[in-house]
Amino acid sequence: MIEEKKLQKYKLTINNHLFTIISLCLLLFFTSIALADFKPINRKPAGDYSRSGGRRGCEIESSAKIPLTLLAPQTYVGYTASLRPTFTGYVSSSQKLELRIFELIPNQDPKPIGKEFVKDVQPGIFQISFPEEYPNLTVGKTYLWQLSKTCLEVKIDESAELIVAEIPSTLEKKLSATSSKLEKVNLYAEGGFWYDALNEALQLANTKKLGKRGASLVRDFAKYELARDAKEEVAVKERVQYLQKIAVQEQD
Repeated sequence: MIEEKKLQKYKLTINNHLFTIISLCLLLFFTSIALADFKPINRKPAGDYSRSGGRRGCEIESSAKIPLTLLAPQTYVGYTASLRPTFTGYVSSSQKLELRIFELIPNQDPKPIGKEFVKDVQPGIFQISFPEEYPNLTVGKTYLWQLSKTCLEVKIDESAELIVAEIPSTLEKKLSATSSKLEKVNLYAEGGFWYDALNEALQLANTKKLGKRGASLVRDFAKYELARDAKEEVAVKERVQYLQKIAVQEQD
């Protein structure tokens, strides 16, 4: 009887230890996912084509409203692994936007990819899928995507540069090994693939919203939006403030 009680006590102790170890492992696993931040690849400065214009909303719009804002790096180049990336932004009111994509070639004028693509968007977070009639982008090339709107006969543009990059084999293996969208978000974010990370994060959010993970990503990339010279300091500072506001008000 005594030996049996000792055995039961021993088993209970082992089970408690196993439970503690498993709990700690799960805690560390989910903590590591939650703490994964977006990190730009080399933070390559963008060219003059993607300079932020600061507040360039319509004169008839309230100054309290946030103007058309691209949810992508503008002062540095963003990366994507997709040959047909999705473009994301924010508007305070319904807008008719015109999308243009250009290939950027050194010492040459931007080369248009396809024709203008017009899209009606509603207030909040919006996404514009890569137009079906456009050819695939090419790995290794740099592109400029531009959204335009017309207000009081004045055309207002916002642009950002991106590079289509091949996914490193180690990252590709990790992505293939998981079915968790949250984990994929973090893998893309840690690898510096902005467009892919945000696109995955928005699939976890409510329509027209960023969700918690998307809001966290916006705060992350905004930290790296730094003025390249004195003449754009005010515009970039204003843009970062808009991004921070969007991350808060569009989280849920």
